[in-house]
Amino acid sequence: MLRPEGPTGKAEGALRNASPVVPVIQYHMIDVPPAGARVRGGFTPPKRFAKQMAHLKKSGYVFYTAAELIEYFRANGKFPERGLAITFDDGCMDNYTNAFPVLRELEIKATMFVVPSCIGETNSKTLPAGEPPRPHFTREQILEMSKFGIELGSHSMNHRLLHEVSLNEAQYEIESAKRYLEDLLQQPCKTFAYPAGCFTPEVERVIENAGHICAFSTTYGPQNLLDLYAINRTEIFRRDRFVWQFNRKIQRLGIRTVPQG
Repeated sequence: MLRPEGPTGKAEGALRNASPVVPVIQYHMIDVPPAGARVRGGFTPPKRFAKQMAHLKKSGYVFYTAAELIEYFRANGKFPERGLAITFDDGCMDNYTNAFPVLRELEIKATMFVVPSCIGETNSKTLPAGEPPRPHFTREQILEMSKFGIELGSHSMNHRLLHEVSLNEAQYEIESAKRYLEDLLQQPCKTFAYPAGCFTPEVERVIENAGHICAFSTTYGPQNLLDLYAINRTEIFRRDRFVWQFNRKIQRLGIRTVPQG
């Protein structure tokens, strides 16, 4: 699972001995659940999200995109002392209308994983069966966020569960999404997030061979070692109502902080 970095293998020992706790948090929707929603855990109300981001900023975290964080690790064999990456899955419109203004105001970098076939559409493709449809980013919104410094990573072309499809179908999902985003943004698409966090070892190799530097799961990656193509993230849920609950989750990541005055 673990691969050395570059021709010298500089990071090989660090990867073997690394803690599987990675300083990356994950959100889905920054919104309140709509009428008819049955799965509500992935919603974080906008005011609560703003408080959480203000807390991180005040606490002295240093914000990286997912690609920047992993590139730092590959080069140094460890994560930056106060480094934290904030990620969002699915590319729903609420991330643009409710999360992006907060990130922009506080000058917080982040990574948003998008599903190219959903861009400009309103559908339920990224949601559990039976959930109400949601609008997704437009191309123009993606370009606007990219100019600010938001990283747009891949969440596959159609949000298919990659452990359930053939390897040829998985290859299409991975490679076509990467090409689409690179054509749109005119820059490399380096990071990938598995739909629903699901993958197989064979899918990992397709992602690596396609040119991604890492891939993120949810809780399905290895618990006792660090595999850069199956990285677990700490998800922030709707039930994380209070700042102290949120802070407790962040502190488990073991990041050293210096509070800002």
